[in-house]
Amino acid sequence: MKLLTVAVPTYNTEKYLDRCLLSLLHDESVLDQLEIIIINDGSKDNSLSIARRYEKKFPGSIIVIDKTNGGHGSTINAALKIAKGKYFRVIDSDDWVNIIDFPRLIKELDKYDVDIVLTNYTRELVYEGAHVKFIYSDKIQYNKNYDMSDFDYKLFDDDYFFMATSNIKTETLRKSLLMLDEKTFYVDMEYVIFPIKEMSDFVYLNYDIYRYFIGRGDQSISIKSMVKNRKDHEKVLLKLLNFYKYTKMNKNKRDYVKKILVLMLNSHYMIYCGGKAENNLMKKEIKIFDSQLLENYPDLYKAVAKKFPYIDQYRSTKFLFTKSFFSFYKKYVNHQLRIRARGSL
Repeated sequence: MKLLTVAVPTYNTEKYLDRCLLSLLHDESVLDQLEIIIINDGSKDNSLSIARRYEKKFPGSIIVIDKTNGGHGSTINAALKIAKGKYFRVIDSDDWVNIIDFPRLIKELDKYDVDIVLTNYTRELVYEGAHVKFIYSDKIQYNKNYDMSDFDYKLFDDDYFFMATSNIKTETLRKSLLMLDEKTFYVDMEYVIFPIKEMSDFVYLNYDIYRYFIGRGDQSISIKSMVKNRKDHEKVLLKLLNFYKYTKMNKNKRDYVKKILVLMLNSHYMIYCGGKAENNLMKKEIKIFDSQLLENYPDLYKAVAKKFPYIDQYRSTKFLFTKSFFSFYKKYVNHQLRIRARGSL
């Protein structure tokens, strides 16, 4: 029986794919319980040939899907269709796993039957020679089964079920009819929110699994990339806002989704703050978005400004990006960065 399916989305990552796969395959004692699906998303480099080499060497554990380019979401969709593991997770091909804790996690998964198993991860700031380990609040106990309908999500502070921390039951993902947008950035937020309606329980294990490679200039979390791909961010955000408004969930789950959306809304405003002040098109875009948010989601309109006061300052300038606003914004952002180092939305 396969306990874990790992989807490895791959696009032009020949420089990193060996590192990723070798970390997953390091402990041969768990290979019978591990399924690795490498999805080559139309790479133009040698990624496919590298993947095929591993598939030939480990035929019982590795499957290669070769497809035309469709984006990150399309690779996860393709892997989920054929996944045989009890649990499912994603490891991007430029990232890797902790070779000590990863096999321990696989062996542990046999003991649980919850919808999601949470683990820790480390942000690898390779070019800065630094590591930032992510651990959920110490108020959340390890190895305890939590009911998601009455769990106090305030214990997460500003955290939630990140893609990098989540091992989700494959059956639950399919039951949620998960289908991520293709050729679109930021679909990781769809991945962590859409299945919530079908989830009942989770457990948190003390394993540091994911190694998240930070520092590539073309990463979607860089401000330059986020400005360039801002319409993708808005597309995903609007889809999730619609989910929040129309999906039936109990109040506790709805409040949890609201909390994530407030964080994502903050990121959306910050994209426009971080863009070029003289860009009249961006000013027009954020004005339209802000007015639509007020009209359709007044509770979220108020909630994001309450949590992030700079947004009220932002709105008071009518999005004209005055010098006084930029001074306020810079101080605010620097303060937030000092408080915590977390993943971007």
